[in-house]
Amino acid sequence: MRKTLFFLPIAILALALQNAVVARIPFPFADPSIFLIVVLAWAFLENPEFAALQGFLSGLLLDLNPLSVGLIGHWAFVLAAVCYGTSEMGVQLRSSRRAPLTLTVTVTGALLLAMILFAITSWLISAEQGLSFSRTAPGVLLWSAIFTPLLSPVIIRLSRVAQGIGASNG
Repeated sequence: MRKTLFFLPIAILALALQNAVVARIPFPFADPSIFLIVVLAWAFLENPEFAALQGFLSGLLLDLNPLSVGLIGHWAFVLAAVCYGTSEMGVQLRSSRRAPLTLTVTVTGALLLAMILFAITSWLISAEQGLSFSRTAPGVLLWSAIFTPLLSPVIIRLSRVAQGIGASNG
């Protein structure tokens, strides 16, 4: 429970940074998703059960975000599933789990998977928003590959602090 309480302010801060700063900078191709980079990188470093919970809560934050697209609960579903899968991959790659290159490749792949899953589920529930991702996906993935190595040392350190908090309470 304490790890969740530690993660939520970080996710809220990442979303606020996304909305207040990143969304206002005219990046070529598409805006990077700092929020999704933080959420997916954190999921890669966590156990699958916590990653799914973290993905669900992060998805709810994104669903309630005024700048986000989609129906309420849509991002919660997508991020819970993708964070769980990302964490499972992290468990399999435990020896290189904290390597910035591994984190960058995994987060970029997970971001692509999240965008594809969002687009497919948007189509299934007749929401038109998912189709806009096909135009922005290359730019988002490019920026993810650039920003993830820059953010990974901070995310890894914060995750280690959270592991210590979780170990003290269980």
